[in-house]
Amino acid sequence: MRHISAIIASVVVAAFSVTAWAQPPTQQFQPYKGKPVPNFEIQDITGKKHRLSDYRGKVVLLNFWSPH
Repeated sequence: MRHISAIIASVVVAAFSVTAWAQPPTQQFQPYKGKPVPNFEIQDITGKKHRLSDYRGKVVLLNFWSPH
């Protein structure tokens, strides 16, 4: 009986996944599309300050996280 329940659950999850994947998103979040991103300054763990404008013309990947 456990195997049947697990198979049914897997099929249901797969069906929902395929349905969600097959439909295009209704709206994408693009707040700065076609606009310049505001300049900002951050400080790294060594105390050095970095401005976004220092990296103009380069690809920048920002990864914000918090240990809390």
